[in-house]
Amino acid sequence: MNKYILGDMVTEKMKKEIGMVAKPLPEEIKILETVLPSGKVRFESALYQTEKLKKITIAKHTLGEGAGTVVLIVADDEYDLPFMLADIAFDFGKKGKILVDFEAKPLIKDEESIRKYVDPFRQWREALGKLTSEPATTAFEEDGEFLRANASPNKYSCLIPDDYTDEVLRFAEQFFDIFLDIYRKAEPVKDAQRRRKMDAFRSEYNKHVLDEDPSAALLIKAFGRQTAQLFYDYFVNL
Repeated sequence: MNKYILGDMVTEKMKKEIGMVAKPLPEEIKILETVLPSGKVRFESALYQTEKLKKITIAKHTLGEGAGTVVLIVADDEYDLPFMLADIAFDFGKKGKILVDFEAKPLIKDEESIRKYVDPFRQWREALGKLTSEPATTAFEEDGEFLRANASPNKYSCLIPDDYTDEVLRFAEQFFDIFLDIYRKAEPVKDAQRRRKMDAFRSEYNKHVLDEDPSAALLIKAFGRQTAQLFYDYFVNL
């Protein structure tokens, strides 16, 4: 089984659909690799951009025998497109289980964001929720207070038996199809008050995420806070 299948799928899709191109990266964060008591830790990351999106991160990650890909999408500052996260990893936390994590996080909590960026995912999220699953906190600690308070209503984070691999991949394909539909419709935000709210959320998110994201805790433990901060500056921060 190709445990990095999400990364391969999204790379091909985004190059074909929206013409994403590679962005330069510091050599010290292209590949991060070490060994902890829990096993080998490795992150191999690529960064892209395209019209309306300042970064598309595709990071292949390994922890012991577990491996998978996380995809992060951050819009250009003048767009209110949601922060997108998709993570599919195999044997990551439990043997024979798939860690499945999806989120489309609006930058502003209001009716406009619900209509544009929450409602389109509702049926998809409802169908995904019917798969056999268990909470993903068995694989990772929970997000911190700020991240929990600002989670999308459509956030999904669970462990699913790997018998459902084909179904999970179909849901991943649908997730990005929904995003590409709203991406194509997106226009720059002209309203000054809305722009201030977007900027304020980005600032608060960037201030909290390194200390509240369980994945960051792993990076800090494995590679030190300075390297983890550089990694988040390039790949995760809004």
